[in-house]
Amino acid sequence: MKYYLLTLTFCFVAFFAQPTIAKEREVKGKVTTFRTIPLHKVSIVYKNSTSEILTDENGCFSFTCDEKEKIAFEAEGFFTEKIKVADFAEMDSVNVDLRFKKGKKNFQVATGFGHISERQLSYAIEHLEAGPDYSAYRNISEAIEGRVSGVSVGTSMINVRGTTTINGGPTPALLVVDGAIVEFSIFQNIPTTQVKSISVIKGGAAASRYGSRGMGGVVYVETKTKN
Repeated sequence: MKYYLLTLTFCFVAFFAQPTIAKEREVKGKVTTFRTIPLHKVSIVYKNSTSEILTDENGCFSFTCDEKEKIAFEAEGFFTEKIKVADFAEMDSVNVDLRFKKGKKNFQVATGFGHISERQLSYAIEHLEAGPDYSAYRNISEAIEGRVSGVSVGTSMINVRGTTTINGGPTPALLVVDGAIVEFSIFQNIPTTQVKSISVIKGGAAASRYGSRGMGGVVYVETKTKN
């Protein structure tokens, strides 16, 4: 009997003493600046990295790491952006937009390190820095359909493609304006002249920020009147 109890105790301890096997994930996506321009040679850094990882000439990257890693995207002349791999679903594309730091010195280092050409950065500073102009659209539905890919607008909801469905039907996207969740009717009445930016969040990033409410994706609008 004592032998039997000792055996059980040993098995119990051995089971819980086993090391946790890290789960690896493929992380792929694209790094841009000014929302559209690909950044070349952006350094991708994380704790257990064994080799240097840089974005290609199209700003794209792909690598495998532990799903618990925190990733930093670093480029001379730009603000560093960090993400958690666990915030994204396995099939999500990780798209990162780095903000230019402004100033002559940062212009020189950004172009000197080959992240972006002088012509592209000059054009972006002059024409793209203020963000896209939505005022030409009659309403925000037209603005979304004209400017945001992967989103469809219905008569009473907005749907983000590739998100969770309920009973075979689409799950309405959560609508957020300047950080506040709003109803579709209120969302529809936002004047396009007051829209500063429109972005879409889905997958793990939406779930980590909004929980189950973000299972259908999130359409986030920032207005020019935001404090």
